[in-house]
Amino acid sequence: MFLAAVSAAAPAAAQGPTREDPRWEAIRRVFGQPGSAEGRYFRVELPRRDLHVRIGGDALAPRFEFTSYLGFLPVGNRDVMAMGEVILRDDEVPAALAAAHRQGVSVTAVHNHLLGETPRIVYVHVRAEGETEAVATKLRAVFAATATPLEVKPEGEGKEGARRPDWSAIDSVLGPHAEAEENVAEYVFPRRERLTVHGRPVESSGTLETASEVVFQQLAGGRMAVTGELFLLPSEVDAVTRTLDEHGLHVTAVHNHMLDETPRMYWVHWYAAGDGPALARGVAAALAHTNGARRSAAE
Repeated sequence: MFLAAVSAAAPAAAQGPTREDPRWEAIRRVFGQPGSAEGRYFRVELPRRDLHVRIGGDALAPRFEFTSYLGFLPVGNRDVMAMGEVILRDDEVPAALAAAHRQGVSVTAVHNHLLGETPRIVYVHVRAEGETEAVATKLRAVFAATATPLEVKPEGEGKEGARRPDWSAIDSVLGPHAEAEENVAEYVFPRRERLTVHGRPVESSGTLETASEVVFQQLAGGRMAVTGELFLLPSEVDAVTRTLDEHGLHVTAVHNHMLDETPRMYWVHWYAAGDGPALARGVAAALAHTNGARRSAAE
């Protein structure tokens, strides 16, 4: 999923503007991009613009489900914990895992999110902790072992004058989209539980991907594609998967992304293409079975 723009800074304190965490500058240097800040978290994204992914006759954009990310949260005065997702062609997986092991980066999951896509895409979830620049350098080395483009393309490049898609029909069902870029929009639904990862409290946030997220892409002929990941308690999984299937949203994976979160959580993924508002109503019906937000909030 994606956060295309730098989020607004936290509200200013009475004594003056909130100062950005200086750790983020080290991450920017290592990855050569501005990244995005949200509250006390920071995010780097690497879209797989080199890939041309299709499901059936539909071409899917990098922002649909093919953008790697790393989320960073501060630990102590100088360290960070990073968690993220490396998106790979299946033939890139061995080199990426070998690089992660060399760098001391923990691999927490290796799996599919979709079914029937060409080329075959594998999602490798990672975690690392330590001094900020060292962590960022280790994680960049994992990406460097793959064909992931490391040069950042400015958002909207070559799109001046392009007509902005109308997301109002989906917004009316799910709430305002959190982000939109070109023909893709994302909706974010935070959980209500107190969450910890590796013993550290974390917010339910799109920046860290500790919230349910839904992505729509506008296709030709007025159709839309939808995918997503609902972040669920074990007790919610059955009702959610049944509801998605009842609404024609075909479940493609049920699994973990992390190894040490509290409470124990699972991720449910799906894919469908067709009438956008009908697909959105199916997502809303599934969200009704979760202890999370029912409507997305704009960033």
